[in-house]
Amino acid sequence: MMPDPSAPCYSFGGMARRAHAPILFGVAALAAGLAAAGGAVSCKGDVPNPYATTSSSTGAGGAGGEGGAPVDPQLGGPCVDDAQCDDGLSCTFDACDHTVARCRFKPDDSLCQNPVYCDGVERCDQKIGCQPGPPKDCGDGNVCTIDACVESTKTCTNVPRDADGDGDPDAHCGGGDCNDLDPTVSSLTPEICGNQIDDNCNGAVDESGCITPAHDSCGNPLVITQSGTYQLDTGGAAFDYATSCLPMGTPLRDVVAAVELAPGPLVDVVATAHALTNQVSVAFAGQCGSPGTELSCGASFQAANGGFVAKTRARGLGDAAQTKDYPLYVTTFKSSPIALDIAIVPAAPKPTNETCGTALPITPGTAVVADLVDASTDLESVCAHPTGDLVYSFTLAADSDVDVYATSIDGDGQPSVSLRDAGCALPTDEIACDVDVASHIFRHSLSAGTYYISVAATAPTSVSVDVVLSPPTTPPADETCAGAPVLAPNTTIPVSFVHHQDDLALGCIVGAVDAAHELDLTEKSDVLLVSRTSQGDTAAVELALPACAAPTDLVACTLGSKSPVRAQKRAVPAGAYRVISESSLGQDQQLTAFVRKSAPATIATFADACSDRLVIPSGGGFFQGNTANTTADFPAGCDNAGGMAFGAPDQLLELDLSAKKRVVLDMSGSGYNTLVDVRQGPSCPGTEVLGGCSAAVSSSKSFLDLTLEAGTYFIQVDGLGGDSGPWFLNVFVVDP
Repeated sequence: MMPDPSAPCYSFGGMARRAHAPILFGVAALAAGLAAAGGAVSCKGDVPNPYATTSSSTGAGGAGGEGGAPVDPQLGGPCVDDAQCDDGLSCTFDACDHTVARCRFKPDDSLCQNPVYCDGVERCDQKIGCQPGPPKDCGDGNVCTIDACVESTKTCTNVPRDADGDGDPDAHCGGGDCNDLDPTVSSLTPEICGNQIDDNCNGAVDESGCITPAHDSCGNPLVITQSGTYQLDTGGAAFDYATSCLPMGTPLRDVVAAVELAPGPLVDVVATAHALTNQVSVAFAGQCGSPGTELSCGASFQAANGGFVAKTRARGLGDAAQTKDYPLYVTTFKSSPIALDIAIVPAAPKPTNETCGTALPITPGTAVVADLVDASTDLESVCAHPTGDLVYSFTLAADSDVDVYATSIDGDGQPSVSLRDAGCALPTDEIACDVDVASHIFRHSLSAGTYYISVAATAPTSVSVDVVLSPPTTPPADETCAGAPVLAPNTTIPVSFVHHQDDLALGCIVGAVDAAHELDLTEKSDVLLVSRTSQGDTAAVELALPACAAPTDLVACTLGSKSPVRAQKRAVPAGAYRVISESSLGQDQQLTAFVRKSAPATIATFADACSDRLVIPSGGGFFQGNTANTTADFPAGCDNAGGMAFGAPDQLLELDLSAKKRVVLDMSGSGYNTLVDVRQGPSCPGTEVLGGCSAAVSSSKSFLDLTLEAGTYFIQVDGLGGDSGPWFLNVFVVDP
């Protein structure tokens, strides 16, 4: 331990000693030697003060230094190596500053960032660690807009004021709604005859061309006598009939159909309603207008092929001796045209294979149909599903490869299929699951025994399920984390998912096949994982501890449907890790683990123009800044959002390459819609290089992966469409 240069001095027998400093043998011997060489040790001269004395005011640390110099708040106690420096805060970069022989604890905001966009950019406080930053400010200063931060898209919205939620902005703010407190009145609503209300906000009441909504009540239903597709419209209709599965929100509107069944055997009637833009529900009743006679009710779901769908099946309807009429209520949120499909089919009991104990056997190679219209939910699955589930079982006489396929027959919902072991009922009994347009589970060499399959969906639908067996095979070398092949840092490799299965349940993505590689870090490092994916695929890339056994082993992960998918983690301790690639469609990828010795973030304090640009070290680094208070100096080729000639406020960095290099620029974690532009010199600001501009909105921040020849380059940090704010820039410079 080195002496504390700030402690007061006392003299003992010709040797100066600092108060409160413990006497260590090494320090005592050093002091004795110095005393013998030239007298007493000078307390002021042990370590030069690197901070110029400018005033007698106290510094950020709350105390003045020598001669009134501010105390550097980043400095800690004496040290001789990095191992002696740890302030216990996870967001500071701790190292021994050998120029002053003191620990330096440098705060790094990037180490505090969470995946939530709308809570703003988190900050690292020098004394107490990570703290919330100011929430994302989406205000546009216009009282006629409702400003919101939307977490799902990671963007701001500024929509015209619409207090009643009817889709038509207030007329006082340029919209057409003359009564923004009544959701049934707007310029988007047809004029209703005979109600003495200006429904369509044209200044007239019950004028020529007004409509009387068709099938608005039990008195004028749409009569249906056979299976088919029927067109309905809730435009202008009132809301008259409450059911147990109504859509959310107001206004609600409903129309009525009457399903007329001729005398004969009992039948089931399946009603399916499709609406393109608004939620919809359907419900059968025994007597029109009597809520207590409800027979069945189908709530609104997102349809797999777009829009909304509701489906219900009323079982055992009709009478052998007389005609029977059954009212059917169709309800929508707001006005909407509806396609109503009616299927009158032979009566059938509700499926009984609801649980593991009542599972129906399925013969491999022979498909079965699971009707999920009124199934109950009995089994938990990692692949969450809003419908109920049905359960099937099969037995393997010998070890086999197993494929399970599930496809929706009507296309209304995406199947969710779960393969379960002999225990079946508990969440831990789930082997694998998948939810997709065409769901698929593959397992290598399942042992002989009994297995179960539960089938559900994202919306009520009928699902065709098939089990296919084949001879057992050996998993590929990169199938699991144990024995995974080594991934060399800064090297791009192809990743194939042929004959791969989903067996690494780390929680970043569900139901995707995966591959694992070992990444060895010889020192504390900054890591950026980049996975280039196939079009239409949803993929994930993850950094994990070697066990890969549970979500707690996950170090970093990102999933997305836009290539490339990137995940980064700074200050990763030395050691062995696993890089996991996952693909929902099992499509090929390219994987790179960019690795650089960890270093504290460099703050771009000014860097507002060529004259004060910030120089990037030859090996890259991590940089942060804020363009909110800078000027707009340079245009960018990929900023096509209009506005000022030089676009948004910007900052400038310089990168000098002595040889041809691969340069990666990643702005993940930035707090606004970013733009990064690479210009080639030699004079500043240079000329934009081919493919050197990247603009990004929502969660996908700017990213560039360029191969650049030797020379001088200028990195322009900018914003899309005039946007500005706090930014992070991760720069990797590696051999091409």
